[in-house]
Amino acid sequence: MREEKLSDAIVYDKLHLLQRDFSGYIERNTVKVDANLPVFYGYVISALENSFPNLSDEAHDEFVDSITFKVLDTSKNIDDFDFVKRVMTNAIRFKKRKNAEVGINIVVGLKLLKVGDYVHALEYLKKYATLDAKLGTAVAFCYYTLSLREFKKDDESIRNHRPGEMELLARELMINLARIKPGVGQIRQLEIDDPAFLDKIFWQMILIGLEWFPSEKWFLEIGLKNAALTNDSVMRKRLLDIGSEHFYTDITFLREMYYYKLENRDAGGAAGIVNQLIKQYPNELEPVYLGLKLSLLTTKKMTYHSFRKLALSKGMPAQIIELFDFSFELLNREPKEAFNRLADFEREFSDLQYFATVLRYIAADFSSSEDVRVRRAKKALLDAIEQFCFVELKKR
Repeated sequence: MREEKLSDAIVYDKLHLLQRDFSGYIERNTVKVDANLPVFYGYVISALENSFPNLSDEAHDEFVDSITFKVLDTSKNIDDFDFVKRVMTNAIRFKKRKNAEVGINIVVGLKLLKVGDYVHALEYLKKYATLDAKLGTAVAFCYYTLSLREFKKDDESIRNHRPGEMELLARELMINLARIKPGVGQIRQLEIDDPAFLDKIFWQMILIGLEWFPSEKWFLEIGLKNAALTNDSVMRKRLLDIGSEHFYTDITFLREMYYYKLENRDAGGAAGIVNQLIKQYPNELEPVYLGLKLSLLTTKKMTYHSFRKLALSKGMPAQIIELFDFSFELLNREPKEAFNRLADFEREFSDLQYFATVLRYIAADFSSSEDVRVRRAKKALLDAIEQFCFVELKKR
């Protein structure tokens, strides 16, 4: 299994290199490419098939889509729809799957969106709006931007009081996205070389969506997911600030705030959120778990034993408590006691021997003289415990 994953990673890297090579060629020879589309696409497919004879149909088609976007993005003929149709015809001809036109429609629509041709972008994108949150917000953005043209500039008072048809379509789509809840990063065609324009549109519509529907928390949730995927700390903080006003009692938001506080070493803030969660959700185990996790990071014995006592009274699974006992001793530099705890865990839960073996190897690195190795071991321990505990808590 591991060999397959490694092979896939190597193929992906080589595909990316080939894509970069063609992107450079297109930039240097855009006029030549535009004038000889069949020859160019034939060259692309020949290089792809020779380099990757066993490439999946899906990966093959995604590569063609990426090249097509680059051709359109570089060309000066984007306003010529006969040219656009020729690009589409050539691209579709060389794709393998039956729904070959889907990816091409998306990349053509994205290019038209990028250059500000919202009317034609809608023609290509609107039927796919619910497949991905970014695609949906892009379509809503087209409607919204067109809505700004529905009234004259000197008719601002009317526009502010009566949404036009296009704005109503944007609102309808945004609330429909909140109902369907598509994921983010679901469509590979959205992974273009320069996604900045698409992210900018996404954030603009998420914030507008929160203005239109302030009680709809999906906009906050999907925004936080995208902030995590794109490492956008600024937007993450902004969304958390909005959430602190509108969703301060929601466990999903409070959980996100808790981890944000931990990442910023705000133990006091994280403790406050844990206490709030315990009061609001007295029958849930997750708030108690978050308290135990916090006590691991602070390594304060009184705090840990207080949460441990609470966990026992709430019926926390024994395997979770024993893993926390082991972790707490290890992080408090009590290796002998920690390994005793781990031995108890192995005897009591023989079906979890595989996990105990992993933890034993991680624990061994805590005695290393290399600080980097110890830090990595601590992170691996906390990540492993968290993943295990979330699985166990979901069974409850």
